[in-house]
Amino acid sequence: MSMRERVREAGFFDRLRRFPKQGWIAGVCVGLAEFFDWNVKLIRLVFVAAFIISGFFPVGVIYLVLWYLMDEDEAPRRRSASWADTPPSTEPPTPSELRARFTRLEQRLRNMEACVTSDEFELRRELRKLEG
Repeated sequence: MSMRERVREAGFFDRLRRFPKQGWIAGVCVGLAEFFDWNVKLIRLVFVAAFIISGFFPVGVIYLVLWYLMDEDEAPRRRSASWADTPPSTEPPTPSELRARFTRLEQRLRNMEACVTSDEFELRRELRKLEG
């Protein structure tokens, strides 16, 4: 059994797809933006900056591994960019779309708040203070 088949059996990359038609190279950044519901420009900026800063080895290898492991898809299911990035000719989102987006954002914020207010976070912060 190949490594790709083992990763697929484990359930990673089930929803993670790459979109080569929308991408610059292989569509990996577009797929990550779609998966995390982030702006694709931000993902590309992070990849390019990390590539320049660290050289090819870590970031280039990660990109190539993602290229190999992510399945190819035709088009993203939803737009990753924000409504402000849309051209003026498009219609604004409907109230139900806005409600769904704010619900997702609220859940992400609650998860971050739970992490920051946890005892483990406090312990790690105190340990960093002692180290520094």
